[in-house]
Amino acid sequence: MILEPFSPKRHSAREVAGLIYDTEPAYFPLVFGSDRTGALRKIERLIRAGGNVFGREKITCAVRTGRVIGVLVMQAPDAPGLLQESFAVARAAGIATAVRFLLTEVLIFAPHYLKRTTEPAYEISSLSVVPAERGRGVGAALLEDAARKVRSRGGGRIVLSVIAPNPPAVRLYERAGFRIVSAHRAWVPFRPLTVLTMVYDTEETVP
Repeated sequence: MILEPFSPKRHSAREVAGLIYDTEPAYFPLVFGSDRTGALRKIERLIRAGGNVFGREKITCAVRTGRVIGVLVMQAPDAPGLLQESFAVARAAGIATAVRFLLTEVLIFAPHYLKRTTEPAYEISSLSVVPAERGRGVGAALLEDAARKVRSRGGGRIVLSVIAPNPPAVRLYERAGFRIVSAHRAWVPFRPLTVLTMVYDTEETVP
């Protein structure tokens, strides 16, 4: 297995889009729709467009025998704000998708955005591994690579959110050194959600 930055010349954008869509079933269908084929087309356009939350420059691929088996999407502390992201989504995937993106982000992650201005951090927005490769260290390798990149840029805090209950994801992140720092209730159509915020401080961890 090798880890490398996403390149549309080397990697299948459709495979990457599928992995991103499958990251969180409670989130991505709300933004991109429950029709998986149509949703993947929209995410693929966002990936290829770049400069947005799902843009190609933020994606690391885990590749085995030429196939993308896992992806990690991480944003830097100076990433565009929510309004700018919504405009980027509108340009690549349409106004309706941008509106759903904006509303879903506010409904589910509002406390995160309130902290973002006072506590800048790197943010992992997606981590996904194909089912056949789970339990084989792919997710751990992607997280270690992310931490290494942050340290190479001078260090900092890495933040991610988990929509609970998701014990396998929480165990993976805890083994990688993340800790739960908060939990909040979010309300989306037809059901309440609990969102866990987890943090990893690269300065506190010996490489």
